[in-house]
Amino acid sequence: MTSASGPGEVILSTFLTLNCGGHPLAGRILSICSTPSLHTRETITLTPEDPMPPDEITGTVDSSLDIRDALKQAIANGEYAPGVKLVERELTLRYGIGRTGVRDAIRHLAAQGIVELTENRGARVSELSYAEAIDMYQVRGVLEGLAGELFAVRGTAHEKMQFAESLEPVRHAIESSDITGALVASDVYYAHLLEGARNTELHEIIERLHVRINQIRRVSLSVESQSKPTIDALQRIVNAVLAGDPTDARNACIEHVKSSAAATLPAMARTPERPSR
Repeated sequence: MTSASGPGEVILSTFLTLNCGGHPLAGRILSICSTPSLHTRETITLTPEDPMPPDEITGTVDSSLDIRDALKQAIANGEYAPGVKLVERELTLRYGIGRTGVRDAIRHLAAQGIVELTENRGARVSELSYAEAIDMYQVRGVLEGLAGELFAVRGTAHEKMQFAESLEPVRHAIESSDITGALVASDVYYAHLLEGARNTELHEIIERLHVRINQIRRVSLSVESQSKPTIDALQRIVNAVLAGDPTDARNACIEHVKSSAAATLPAMARTPERPSR
């Protein structure tokens, strides 16, 4: 594929190559980010359901673009778990949009790998395999390490204080065993981290991986022994960013990901994968 690369993409390409040892997922992620649009070439027939005029429902969202984001966030928060079937009629009622918009959103998310389309079976939330989780942890460590490093030197004092304050809701949710609340609070925490890093290419890459990352985080947060280590690791990242130390911030982010992988991957290995359909 031939495309013009911006300076941010060149930096990230070099960074991923050096830190991932040429891991194939790094190239795949950069390829995704340099693609101007995502389309699926397959013609999919969704499962027939009760008849309903496609534009009969109106209300909670303004367009198919809005439902794309709303449905993506609902999947990221665990409201639709991996493997769960997405029923068109339920989505039209929930989001107040016609079936045309729902189908467009489903196909859009399928192009991103978030939803899996099977002919005559409809749509299901994609599941993350053990091998894919390993790949994701390897790349996530590099990306979050870079974000921490950049934030430490590029972030303003105000941004760093907001980042520090965003840890408390995460701490409260984890200590309360509120996994969904912890995921939502973690989204805010990492949003501050990425905002302070001031790297558009990096932000877009991680945003595309958001759902997959949260699927792994949900498993990690379900491991009871990880509660205190997770809070301590996030606090170390905050401390390094506040101190303006890029090396410590990078290392703290990477060590957090490695620790999470060490606790989460064994739990995933014990969970049998859904047989292919």
